[in-house]
Amino acid sequence: MVNGIQTLLPHGYCLSWQADLLLLHVVSDSLIALAYFSIPVTLWVFVRRRTDLGFRQIFVMFGVFILACGITHVMDVWTLWHPDFWLDGWLRLFTAGVSAVTAWLAWRMVPVALALPSPESMRQANEELHAEIVRRRQYEDELQALNDRMKLQIDELESLSYAISHDVRGPLRHIEGFARILADSSAISPDHPALKYLVRIRASVHHLSEIVEGLLAFSHASRSEMRRVSCDPKALIEEVLTELGPEMEGRPIEVRVGKLPAVSADPALLYQAFYNLLANSVKYTRGRDPAVISIDCVSDSANEHVFRIRDNGAGFDMQYADKLFGVFQRLHHVSEFEGTGIGLANVRRIVERHGGRIWADGQVGIGATFFISLPCQPDTVTGTAGPLSSGEPGDAPAFA
Repeated sequence: MVNGIQTLLPHGYCLSWQADLLLLHVVSDSLIALAYFSIPVTLWVFVRRRTDLGFRQIFVMFGVFILACGITHVMDVWTLWHPDFWLDGWLRLFTAGVSAVTAWLAWRMVPVALALPSPESMRQANEELHAEIVRRRQYEDELQALNDRMKLQIDELESLSYAISHDVRGPLRHIEGFARILADSSAISPDHPALKYLVRIRASVHHLSEIVEGLLAFSHASRSEMRRVSCDPKALIEEVLTELGPEMEGRPIEVRVGKLPAVSADPALLYQAFYNLLANSVKYTRGRDPAVISIDCVSDSANEHVFRIRDNGAGFDMQYADKLFGVFQRLHHVSEFEGTGIGLANVRRIVERHGGRIWADGQVGIGATFFISLPCQPDTVTGTAGPLSSGEPGDAPAFA
């Protein structure tokens, strides 16, 4: 009797082995277990497909918890006929541990979940973002239209400037010619006051002619078609120095030309840029004994070449450096150094058309240094160019 009491009995004894009652418990527990087992499968498929999911651990723990709950219902069916209550107890303890961890993780996720935007707020944010995109596109279209109109106006102004400058050259030649005829005429004595006025007229005409030629060169640098080839800067500089020979004759000038890499550029425009810079150096070193002008390359990287033109001339004040490259902007009075204020603006336009940049450094009475950065574009090279012949459009006077 004692041994019978101490022996564990299956739960079926508690139900008096009534068939209909046993069937009710088996069917209900089996259906609950099947439902529990389907939920982890659904979660697993969801987590696998949503790789961007931010709460994967809570889904995993929730799946394990539901799976353990399903196993406990399977054990309820098993213990109806088999008194394996120790196994049933350990499985329930495991389920309890998993449920506690899951509840802890869920509690930690509450603040994060509350911070998530609602579907309504997400919809409103998407609508606002769409409206902002539409507005930005409208602004871009308006800006593009303004840029097109501005470009058209600039082209018209450049065309007008070119036409005016071109048409003014003829009357200027006539004025200078008639003034020269009057000055050379025997009807005017050498000490006549009118002769001084004629000299001033011819000097003014000469200065105005330089301005016109400078504007034409500036317009040419903007309007001419680019012809990129592989250029040898050293050869172009030698050509420039030959052209400037008469201005350097009789002066103590030392010109140092370092090793210069080949660049992809329009040879006529690059010649004009070097011409203006070197002509400035020759002009502003006037009175130096000796005058030293150096040209070298300070950076020869895979992206760009930086050329440096340096002299020990008059220099300039760095607080006015932003005016150096403006049209008609001069930092020295015409009584000190002649010029029109177009040359450096022309150089900047040429360099920018090549996709480069130009800047300067200087000190008053010490000298000036100009830097030209030209990008490396080997894919655009269509040929090779050496020095320019005297008939090419690179023969432009220096307008400083």
